[in-house]
Amino acid sequence: MVTPHRLYQGLADSDQARFAAYRRLFEDMLSAELLQRFRECTNGGFVLGSPKFERQIAAMLGRRTWKGAPGRPLKEIDADAQGELAL
Repeated sequence: MVTPHRLYQGLADSDQARFAAYRRLFEDMLSAELLQRFRECTNGGFVLGSPKFERQIAAMLGRRTWKGAPGRPLKEIDADAQGELAL
């Protein structure tokens, strides 16, 4: 059995008015940039929101929730070894 969600039911009193109200929710087109951002965040499992919101969610999850820099971090080389490499 399928039951309409209570939020959908609350859009209007009649089925026809409810359907029209629901369709109006999606009339505005998303910009290409926003759509791309949605896709990147969804595919990467990242949070989409303000930096403050991203930090709050990261703190709750105990992990980074935004896209990082690509590649591995550079290894640190001490000054003596760096001088030997230059020779």
